[in-house]
Amino acid sequence: MGTPKRVACSIVEGIPEVRLRAMMGEWLVYFREVHVGTIEGGRLYLKDTPSARVLLVGAPLLPPHAGAKPSFLVEERGQELFDLLLRLVK
Repeated sequence: MGTPKRVACSIVEGIPEVRLRAMMGEWLVYFREVHVGTIEGGRLYLKDTPSARVLLVGAPLLPPHAGAKPSFLVEERGQELFDLLLRLVK
């Protein structure tokens, strides 16, 4: 079972320039029209990129589902998440 839309929206609530796109029961996350990650199982995963490796030191690098590339599991919400996305997408 996928992540309900209301749950996905609550994760990125209040963050301008974020767009969610449904994909096979889960959600692709775009910030300023750049694909930055996914919401799967009610959790936010950001793509493993060079800038993410610098900014997310200590964040778990896990596959969101079996067979997926590892991504950073992110717990930040609200202003902290917005600030993080601003630094990732320059």
